[in-house]
Amino acid sequence: MQHQKPDYPRFKQDINLTQYAAHMGYEIDRKKSTRSSIAMRNGADKVIISRRGGNWVYFSVSDDSDNGTIINFIENRTRKTIGEIGQELNTWLGGAIQLPQPQNYAPLVAEQKSDPARIRQIFQKCRVVTKHAYLESRGITEALLSSERFTGRVFKDRYNNAVFPHYSGKGVCALELKNAEKCIFVRGSEKTLWRSNTKADDNTLVIAEAVIDVLSYHQLFNLENALYVATGGGMSPEQGRIIRLAAQNLPALKTITLITDNDEGGDKLTAKLKAIIAESGFKGEVIRHSPQGRGDDWNDVLNSTTNQ
Repeated sequence: MQHQKPDYPRFKQDINLTQYAAHMGYEIDRKKSTRSSIAMRNGADKVIISRRGGNWVYFSVSDDSDNGTIINFIENRTRKTIGEIGQELNTWLGGAIQLPQPQNYAPLVAEQKSDPARIRQIFQKCRVVTKHAYLESRGITEALLSSERFTGRVFKDRYNNAVFPHYSGKGVCALELKNAEKCIFVRGSEKTLWRSNTKADDNTLVIAEAVIDVLSYHQLFNLENALYVATGGGMSPEQGRIIRLAAQNLPALKTITLITDNDEGGDKLTAKLKAIIAESGFKGEVIRHSPQGRGDDWNDVLNSTTNQ
């Protein structure tokens, strides 16, 4: 029997990647998913799945090189050749594979598009906070949020979510929402970096994954001349470009400190950031400063310190 010729463009558009990922054992992290961005995890491997330009696409939270379409997803997780992948996906479309139950994947995922006007409109209704119940529950004080370094950098929306804005040259471009139940980006966001306020004599750039870790770290160590940034989850190529530019162009910069979590994801993010900084030609000192306990982040450390 002759095999049907694989139709790779059709695979990329017609096969629900969240459904295929569920078939491979991935589970949806509903607290970190939105209508257009589905977070799925299989052990330590966490991916974000969305739809762009008609195709299903994904990226790994911990490995910038691990991204693309369903073809790349399978290539990076199996030893199958392109031909073998094509035949498998022909079988998938032919209905000869037992599909996962609908509750285990996302049957409908909105096309993901940046929408700057929507983001600006929502942001106009947000309000600066110096006190926030969720952040207080995580050990973040009013004094910290009202300090010169962080005032005007944390907001709340009408639902009382903590809001961390990202900016581009054209203004606010992404809004990260955080509370006890969720950590998501508003639909239409295009991530860059969240950052603290800057000072002319800042000689240290501190890079974290989460804003809550930035706030916790400063509360613990109170660095006087440090600019803080956070990626808000897995890094995109655009975020890498911004970090390279910062390493090249911050005039007083002498040290870059990576305050990543002490876990596998933190290890991978550290390696990624070091490679980006090396590409920039930065000649100063690059330090990883992670918590001592395996599995801990800096908010864990802050809360263990304040609860003693």
